[in-house]
Amino acid sequence: MATDPIGGASRPAASEAPAARPATSAAVEQFAAVLTRHLDRPRSEIANVRAEIASFRGGAALFAQPDRAIPVTSDSTSVAPRDAAALAARYATGDVDDPYGWREMARDTAEQVIGPGYGPLFERQIGQESGFAPDVVFGIRRSSAGAEGIAQLMPQYYPTVDRSNPEAGLLAGAQTMRHYLTAWDGDVRKALASYNAGLGRVRSLVEAHSDNWEQALPTETKHYLAAIVGSDTPQYDPATASEVAVFGGRGPGGVLSTPVEATSTRSGPSWLDYFAAGGGEVRSPSSAQVVSVDQIGAFHSVLLDHGNGWRSSLFGLGEVVPAVGESVRRGELLGTLPGDTDDAAQLRLGISYEGRALDPRRYVLPS
Repeated sequence: MATDPIGGASRPAASEAPAARPATSAAVEQFAAVLTRHLDRPRSEIANVRAEIASFRGGAALFAQPDRAIPVTSDSTSVAPRDAAALAARYATGDVDDPYGWREMARDTAEQVIGPGYGPLFERQIGQESGFAPDVVFGIRRSSAGAEGIAQLMPQYYPTVDRSNPEAGLLAGAQTMRHYLTAWDGDVRKALASYNAGLGRVRSLVEAHSDNWEQALPTETKHYLAAIVGSDTPQYDPATASEVAVFGGRGPGGVLSTPVEATSTRSGPSWLDYFAAGGGEVRSPSSAQVVSVDQIGAFHSVLLDHGNGWRSSLFGLGEVVPAVGESVRRGELLGTLPGDTDDAAQLRLGISYEGRALDPRRYVLPS
């Protein structure tokens, strides 16, 4: 049996069709009129559905029809808008910038699940995913690919997650980001790209293009990265010597460059030691302002303020180039290690966020 292309009942195949009878002009006209009436109905229904979807895009009509059931998941479950209104009221805070508290919820979830300092980054990521729009958060509007909810989760990969529940969606999204950051040794750009384009695809691009992997990303993923953490070639604000649009101190997770060319490393809970040849150059791990330069015995210590609560300290320099109060850019020379190339030198890196010491290994890009 062949399937009816209009979506109705199946019809006999050509080999089973009854013998055709001559059709009169009147019969043809009558048939055309009946067919037109049948087709006009689904066309009008489609137009109505499209108009309704358009009204929901801004969220204005979200609660306008309290008795109409609107599907919010990929299965047969549905929720009446009055129930969705109750859910929204539950989250309502009265904050103009965060009327439902979802931004704060995103930050808190990231801090607990991904790690300290990831809140602002995750909030920005979720803003790019769903815009914190109620119709998207509650699953009334899905992406063209079928992604649902505040974190835009694909149903086939998150079948047990209530994707129309912002708390559940944020938790699943944060767990996914933690997984990707672990897979990429803290490289936030690769982790974000994996969230958008898929881990396997990004791995293939890195293997094929090495350091130029971003150039091979789909256009959508390039825009995604640029919107959240800036382009792969950061622009600088000459007035502050800081990176424009690159997030978080200049953002957590893979935001600091390796400060020195080292032969080996050793780490502890709140420090990372680099072992290198004497006389080696020490460079700023990110754009910053020099807060202090102290001398302890034969060594110097430099404290850098990267903004947004992020600071780094480097101890073990023999000489320091910038003065206190000066601004430095990522990769700019801070000084040199003591000794000659035949000597062994050690540089200790520490990182803190809002005064809390953190494990530097989670925030430094591998060299």
